[in-house]
Amino acid sequence: MFKQLKRIAEFIGTASYGILFLTFIFQVILRFVFNKPLTWSDELIVILYVFSMFWAGAFLLKEKDHVMLDLIYEHLPPQGKRVFSVAYSLAIGGLFLWAVPASYSYVSFMMREKTPVLDVPFGLVFAPFILFLLAIGLLYLRKLIVLFGPTWQTEVGVPTHDEHNAESVE
Repeated sequence: MFKQLKRIAEFIGTASYGILFLTFIFQVILRFVFNKPLTWSDELIVILYVFSMFWAGAFLLKEKDHVMLDLIYEHLPPQGKRVFSVAYSLAIGGLFLWAVPASYSYVSFMMREKTPVLDVPFGLVFAPFILFLLAIGLLYLRKLIVLFGPTWQTEVGVPTHDEHNAESVE
């Protein structure tokens, strides 16, 4: 089931970015080839860009794909990596989940304002931000649970006994 959800998320992300790209090409052709600029295309491109970025950040990128400064982390012993991982999981996950209610309130409030051309409520435009906050917050909550469990070494990148033996054979 997880693979099906991942495929659906990938399809939605690809479709939104594909529509964005096609709209951009369509806009360029009409503006520069036929001298008929569109009024709605810029707005649709911005809406799809906002959606695509938050959607990808929430559901498609892995933790290692996000920007990280791991200069110190990589030089820590396994137990130090665990402590560091617990600290940043608490900070990032906690802050993202803490921001959900206020962000939801603001996004709900923005349902009454609409975009100038397409008349799309701004609440719908920024709704993916709520999904982004929830997804990242829950990701780090899951990470925190794993860090206090018996398999914490794999979470911080410590090779298991079998992986260590496979490396020494090569």
